[in-house]
Amino acid sequence: MKYVGLQTQIWRNNRNTVILLFMFPVILLGMVFLVILGLDFFGLLCDIVEGGCPPEHASRIRYGTMHWPEIWHCFKVVIPYTLQIVGVWFIVAYCANTSIIRHATHAKPLERKENLRVYNIVENLCIAGGIEMPQINIIQDSGMNAFASGIDIPSFTITLTTGLIEKLDDRELSAVVGHELTHIKNRDTRLMVVCIVFVGIFATIQTVSLKLISAMFRNPRRSRRSRNSGSADMYILLVLLLVFIWSSVGYVFTWFTRLAISRKREYVADAGGAELCGDPLALASALRKISKDPGLVSVQRDDIAQLYVIHPDEEFDNNAGLKGWVAKANVLFCTHPDTPERILLLEQF
Repeated sequence: MKYVGLQTQIWRNNRNTVILLFMFPVILLGMVFLVILGLDFFGLLCDIVEGGCPPEHASRIRYGTMHWPEIWHCFKVVIPYTLQIVGVWFIVAYCANTSIIRHATHAKPLERKENLRVYNIVENLCIAGGIEMPQINIIQDSGMNAFASGIDIPSFTITLTTGLIEKLDDRELSAVVGHELTHIKNRDTRLMVVCIVFVGIFATIQTVSLKLISAMFRNPRRSRRSRNSGSADMYILLVLLLVFIWSSVGYVFTWFTRLAISRKREYVADAGGAELCGDPLALASALRKISKDPGLVSVQRDDIAQLYVIHPDEEFDNNAGLKGWVAKANVLFCTHPDTPERILLLEQF
């Protein structure tokens, strides 16, 4: 793998963040536009969306044909509401990510007096690399794992499990900390938060629409409704089906994008961590140990697991079942590169 300098990676991550921030509303608005096209095709545009088309156009709406003036008019009406709702959603999720991760993993702040060894390792590497001193959190877990999180200097955090601290020697622990500090210096953590939020929004739309569809089929009062009410139900069902289909397409696209970015950042962080601690073999040894017991299996959140130095469900030794087998069978489904390949690259560093 070609080596990439830290400054180059920082620039790339900042560029990718801007591209994602631009692409997401484009994809979302594209999904809305396709839903409007579907409604127009079935002749339901004016019936469902209030203000969807001017009154003088309503009489021309017919099933199976496209009416572009009405489509564009409806799209212009919907754009502001879509952007406002998603904008508020994104801001809340983006700003609350640190507390969400801490709550999901049950991480606690580690005070200097509680573990001078860990603090000295982190401080020395920060000084050597010219990196802002992050917060240090600890998780009570006998497994070995670590991850970096945060979107800015006040929120940057390195989280370590107690098993990692106890089972790795100073060289190996320094290498893992160097790996996580590289994520912070490269601004990987901010980029991944953007990816996670984007995927989460599409996943939520997909889930909600599917649950509403299921609820409509299970509703026992449907048989007692009037013909007009039943017709309205059919309109709503069609809208929900269109939303579900196109949100699924958007979810798949953003999900694969997230996985690709996640794999790439691990290779670069390995190289940066080896350079920062000056001992590639120490990081290789640490990864070999961690892969045997990555821990944190109680955190049933794949969006958080992708932050770990090694993903627990993507290790052969962890008995991950069908999901892990599929992930290993096709690298496109992995959040992390293959651990033996990472070790091999470090040993050749």
